Amino acid sequence: MTRRVLLPALVAALAVPPAHAWFGDRAVPILRPVPGDGTRPPPPGAGSPGPPAAHVIPVAPPHPSGAAVIELLEDDAGRLARALNPGPDQESVARAGAWANDCFSGATSLKVAGYQRFRDALAGWAYPVVGRPRPGEYRYLRFAWKRPEGRGVMLQLSAGGLDWGRYFAGDNTVGFFPALQISPQPPRDWQVVTRDLYADFGSVPFTLTGMGFTAMDGVALFDHIYLGRTIDDLDRVTNAARTWARRTDFLRPAQLDQLWKDVGDEDAVVRQPAVWALGACGGSSVPYLADRVTLPDVAAVDKRIAIAITDLDSPRFAVRERATRDLTTLGPTARPQLEAALRSEGISPEWRARLDKLLAAIQSADQVLTADQKRTLRVIHILEIAETPEAKEQLAKLAKGGLEAGLSAEAKGALERMDKRRK
Repeated sequence: MTRRVLLPALVAALAVPPAHAWFGDRAVPILRPVPGDGTRPPPPGAGSPGPPAAHVIPVAPPHPSGAAVIELLEDDAGRLARALNPGPDQESVARAGAWANDCFSGATSLKVAGYQRFRDALAGWAYPVVGRPRPGEYRYLRFAWKRPEGRGVMLQLSAGGLDWGRYFAGDNTVGFFPALQISPQPPRDWQVVTRDLYADFGSVPFTLTGMGFTAMDGVALFDHIYLGRTIDDLDRVTNAARTWARRTDFLRPAQLDQLWKDVGDEDAVVRQPAVWALGACGGSSVPYLADRVTLPDVAAVDKRIAIAITDLDSPRFAVRERATRDLTTLGPTARPQLEAALRSEGISPEWRARLDKLLAAIQSADQVLTADQKRTLRVIHILEIAETPEAKEQLAKLAKGGLEAGLSAEAKGALERMDKRRK
């Protein structure tokens, strides 16, 4: 082989992707124009990242659930807010949290007061956006937003750490580009927006990994954010929200059984109508749900945490690993005891390192919930939507402590919001 032939062959060999990469037509150009720091004027065609570059990197594989619609934000605004800008600077950029006094659907919206809150890579977020989505791939984004007063509002999307795509209404006072203007006026009332992500951002595939919520100044509200394969699928979710917001039925046992099954589904097309139906029909659903959520023995959970923390210093690696996994599952529920253990004197370097790692994950809100934990969180949402005396009683029981992943705190927050709405 001559030198002239060898060099191209070597370049081609080095360019072969690893076996696990997701290529084909699911590839994203690198070196796409990256948004500026907000100090320069928008480039020509500021709404489009421009033509694709010649080199590519793989887009994430399809979501393992194969879901037609993925929920990005509904009633878990409090958990999402804690995951945005984790660290000590939260108050300096903006305050964010679940807001129950005004929402488009469900029981809460995400309220951002101040400049912005964002996260480039949120735990569990790796959603492929492509032109011809297959099961587990997506193209369309739907969201609801509201800016009661002020000049503008913006929603930002992180594309795998490569760049940010942006939608705004009103004035782009922060000067972030590229950005697409949805409306010349900010939404004074709830506005539902549906966008073709693939077409809006260069007609090239990318991986959605994070999101930013920019109020610019003052207060902005965000709600009902979903990623879908088709607009029809998104319509099925939104129509269900509107239907159950004005409808109440008495659910028969067979209906309750089916809805309970659907609550565990990862596809929002299946799950969210069930959540809203159960929430709207609290008279029949709350007694049913009370029999299906196991109330934890707080003393037993405390003992479990104490044993696991001790096992972090076991001479056996397998025991230390098992304890780490158990404490990861418990998440924020174990935080007080983890912090107390870290303050102890004489702990080994590895023990300290494991404690530090566990607490860092808790502080950054990076825990991905298990299937059972997700179902419990959805029950909390249903009870908050139902807002019956029986629902309040059940939330009070769940809030007493012991639920994994800090879900007792979620129940407590729902209970507090319920009380405020009643005043």
